[in-house]
Amino acid sequence: MSKNDKNKRNQNNDDKSKKEEIDLYIENIIEKNMIEIMNDRFGRYSKYIIQQRAIPDARDGLKPVQRRILYSMWNLHLKNNQPFKKSARIVGDVIGRYHPHGDSSIYEALVRMCQEWKSNYPLIEMHGNKGSIDDDPAAAMRYTESRLERISELLLKDLDRKVVSMAPNFDDSEYEPIVLPSLIPNLLINGAKGIAAGFATEIPPHNLNEILDATIKLIKKPTTSFRELREIVKGPDFPTGGLINGLEGIDQAFETGQGKIILSSKFKYVYSEEDPEKIIGIDIYEIPFGVVKSKLVADIDTLVIDKTINGVAEVRDQSNREGISIYLELEEEANPEAIINYLMSKTDLRISYNYNMVAIFENAPKLMNLQGLLYAYLLHLKDVNTKGITFDLERYKIRLEIVEGFIKVALISDEVIKVIRNSDNSKKGVIEALEREFGFTNLQATSIAELRLYKLSRMDQEEYAREKIELEGLIANCNELLNNPDAFDKFLIAQLKDIQKEYGMPRKTEISEEKVSNVVNTKLLAKNEDYYFFISQEGYIKRISKKTRMSNDFSSYKLKENDAIFYFDKINSLSKMLFFTNLGNYFILDAHTIKECGWKDLGTHVSSIVALDNGESIVRIMEVTSFQTYAKLIMITRKGYAKKMSLNDFEDKYVARKRTCMPLKADDRLVDVKVSNVEKMLFILITGGIYYFFDDKIVSEYSAKASGISLLKLDDDSYVEAFNTLRPFNERMILCTNKGQFKKCRIKEIKPVGRNSRGKIFYFPSKTVKSEVTGIESWTKEISYYFTNSENQPEKFELKSINPSPLKEPISNVRIKNVNNIGFLIQPYKVNELSDKNVIDAARDELRKQNHEYEENDLDVTQSAESVIFKHGYIFEDTVYDKNEEKEILSKLKDNKIAISGEIDKNTSIEVKLQERSLTDENNSEDFRTVDDDIVTEVDLDFTKTEESALDVGKIFGKEKEEEKPKKNTKPVTKESVDKKIEAMENLDLDKILNGSGDFKIWKKFKK
Repeated sequence: MSKNDKNKRNQNNDDKSKKEEIDLYIENIIEKNMIEIMNDRFGRYSKYIIQQRAIPDARDGLKPVQRRILYSMWNLHLKNNQPFKKSARIVGDVIGRYHPHGDSSIYEALVRMCQEWKSNYPLIEMHGNKGSIDDDPAAAMRYTESRLERISELLLKDLDRKVVSMAPNFDDSEYEPIVLPSLIPNLLINGAKGIAAGFATEIPPHNLNEILDATIKLIKKPTTSFRELREIVKGPDFPTGGLINGLEGIDQAFETGQGKIILSSKFKYVYSEEDPEKIIGIDIYEIPFGVVKSKLVADIDTLVIDKTINGVAEVRDQSNREGISIYLELEEEANPEAIINYLMSKTDLRISYNYNMVAIFENAPKLMNLQGLLYAYLLHLKDVNTKGITFDLERYKIRLEIVEGFIKVALISDEVIKVIRNSDNSKKGVIEALEREFGFTNLQATSIAELRLYKLSRMDQEEYAREKIELEGLIANCNELLNNPDAFDKFLIAQLKDIQKEYGMPRKTEISEEKVSNVVNTKLLAKNEDYYFFISQEGYIKRISKKTRMSNDFSSYKLKENDAIFYFDKINSLSKMLFFTNLGNYFILDAHTIKECGWKDLGTHVSSIVALDNGESIVRIMEVTSFQTYAKLIMITRKGYAKKMSLNDFEDKYVARKRTCMPLKADDRLVDVKVSNVEKMLFILITGGIYYFFDDKIVSEYSAKASGISLLKLDDDSYVEAFNTLRPFNERMILCTNKGQFKKCRIKEIKPVGRNSRGKIFYFPSKTVKSEVTGIESWTKEISYYFTNSENQPEKFELKSINPSPLKEPISNVRIKNVNNIGFLIQPYKVNELSDKNVIDAARDELRKQNHEYEENDLDVTQSAESVIFKHGYIFEDTVYDKNEEKEILSKLKDNKIAISGEIDKNTSIEVKLQERSLTDENNSEDFRTVDDDIVTEVDLDFTKTEESALDVGKIFGKEKEEEKPKKNTKPVTKESVDKKIEAMENLDLDKILNGSGDFKIWKKFKK
């Protein structure tokens, strides 16, 4: 063969081997979808962590790592009566033989099984630092020593009887049990917790006595109902004690395997030695299961330091070896009940524990109820005992066979010895000879061959005889237990009662049928004190103590750039703050919940407390000490919609939650919210200085869902700028604009203008300064005005420098210039409890006399905001203020009717009274009486529709003489002509006109 042929042949062989190698690789390539591969692999992983890591077995209540630790310690002979060994030695043995995972996870599992605050019955006893209920870590495994607890022998002692199946370990070098032969219901008495893939378990500890009693009940009566078991097992029994509130969660959990229970701490009040009735402290001596005590103490201390809760002077952790003690030292006049209720709801002094009783049963995770877990334990108990008795029976039979051989040998000892001497082939030959010559069994012959000669003595023979009788009795007993179910059940019951007697403990956790209320009256916790409340235009809230306020000047008050103080007042911490926004919403804040700020702090933005919409701003703030008042709230929008609401409608238990009080159209906004009562009239100012002034009873009371009534018919270019409620007496009011202009006037100079009439001019706007009215307030002692100067400092403007001016006069010049923010009128609104029944007749008469004196003498008296805005002046007779009469008035108003009669009659309209005062003829003394029940609700008695023209009275009241009316004057209207018409109108005898009119049936004058 040539050299080239050889090279080609070698090349072909190489190509063939490469092809075979490639084919081998191709054969090993898996052609599968990625989703299928992930499903398969994750399924395997999930099965592993469910069965071999996180979920306990329903039979012995152990996870694999716990089972391996206990089995390893059993093999290391670390019983309770043996010396301790280093935990590192145990962990190393577990890793090397059964559990090839990290040492930290094994040591943590070992430590948990020895912590008495996590288990009712710790399975391991440890010397050294094993952690604490404060979540302190245990000492390193090289420092601690461990051994089994005595009760652990009930889980392990039957291993020698071969009652459970064994499986190879991870390297097939040894065997380990797949379940321990537990004689106790470990899963129920110690509980379990774990998280796997798609499954989690949360089983609380229960009382051993109750669980064993329930098991005995099931043995005696396998058809025991859930209710019968429920009467025996009261509920969870946590090692840390505590109090369970309510039974519904327990019933649900026991019946379905899932449920929620409320677990509370136990506490006691500490009384003063000097005054046995005075509570000076609260001692918390039991906390809920699973709560970290150090964190709990820190949480309580944080609430005290942040002044979220008042009345606690100090929080001390006085816990020691004798038990837990968290001591709350109380301040003087503290409310102990309110304090503990608040802490229960805001800290882990009260928790909710969720049952989720998932366990491995029949090699699969299952959600099990109380009956299911008890049956699983009982089946395992029966299986272990049946196999154990069978094992003992076989052992007894073998021993009896041997003993019978020994007894037979004693009778023929000489012949046996002779046969042994003559036998060949050592031990095997002796055994065969004994079997052949004397008919011994192989077991007997083997035992005789190994028997020492001194055992053939008479004393030993007597002992064998006694042992034979004993073994026959044991065998008979085993046969009885295996063949007689009743006897077997009695055996199990006796076994359980022995365990109960040896290890049973009284219940630690109390169970109360009383449910827990989550409602906490935080007002009871608040310290009764006054402080200053501030809020800026942009919504920054501040709580300033009186001491801080008095020691600082307003010029140093911290404001955001171009912001201004919108409202401030001294309020009480027990009050509620009622806020209204321009979008028709409201919300309430408890005054004591507002955090205290420094004078130079920016404060807390209101949106961090209540979520406000974009463009939503606060238009009115009121301090409410009581919602029980006769005063009403009246609301008006820019488009002229209005409604009244009772303050009772705002008495809501929910705080810091925004709600609607007046639904608005998309292009409408709430102007303001004012206070009204039966004495008030409504003053409304619209674009261009035009006003309306009429009785506010036209506005009816509605619920929060109602949009109200269309109060004014406004042109497209007109809208309500501001409004106020006024008493038509010798009082004053002041308004301001967004350009720093002001106008103050006396209310008695304002003439009524009905809502259906044309508005009148209140002031002439400035031709050079375009402005808009931002606020109207009654003149009171407390009213003030603050703006922000060019240095961004709050500065007070003296309102006393504004002199009253008549109607129709132009608004003042710009009084505030070169500022960052023009500021606001600030009028404190404090709603107190007001009731007419609480005002005696003498006080009412005194108020009437006082108001009459002010009016007669034309006195300008500045009163408090409460007197001017909220309180009645009792200008009418007492019947007006009677509650039933007031309801009657409101009812008539809904029917567009109102009655007027008598001297300051009980149903006298304020508007009518004001008109009477301006139009009464002093020489006429006829009585004023109603002509008919059908009464017109409002009459514009000024008759001047605009400033440029006046209505002809005859056009209104003299329809029957319509043909005689003069033709309309076509001459141009001047100020002189208008004044003449007004003068002529004031000289008219309206009695004759009104009495003869068929269109307007109004009134006659009353006698003074």
